[in-house]
Amino acid sequence: MDSATTATAPVYRFACLADLADVAAIEAERFGDQAYPYFVLRQLFDLHGANWLIVEVDGVVLGHVLVALTPDRRGWLLSLAVSTRSCGRGYGSTLLAEAISLCRQRAMRSVLITVRPTNRTAYDLYRRIGFAWTGYEERYFGAGEPRDVLEYKLASA
Repeated sequence: MDSATTATAPVYRFACLADLADVAAIEAERFGDQAYPYFVLRQLFDLHGANWLIVEVDGVVLGHVLVALTPDRRGWLLSLAVSTRSCGRGYGSTLLAEAISLCRQRAMRSVLITVRPTNRTAYDLYRRIGFAWTGYEERYFGAGEPRDVLEYKLASA
């Protein structure tokens, strides 16, 4: 068999503690100084890790979506990232769809995510999936770090 034509199918699964180093590496690669540091990821995992999703191929983590569910029945996507070498293969849009499905299963009423207004690639993906603009904050992550807030409605409020 030609190995070029026998790619292993991606596996979408819940994250485990052993995935944190890979998540941190993808965070650093994709978000630079805006990445969640490992110690924050560890604390977020303790609080929300039961709802985090990973995509892997042949045991190698290629991307993640960090989902946090709130008592007011909103799902927040704290981070969605795919390694640079794995972009363009549909992993990000599938992770996003899986996160929405998870939120629907958990009876959330909506899913929210923030995006830098100039990040057209991410913004276009979210809009294509069905997210709608709900707000803008000039200093969401501090001075010079504006974000649009986008929402995907799952049920009537």
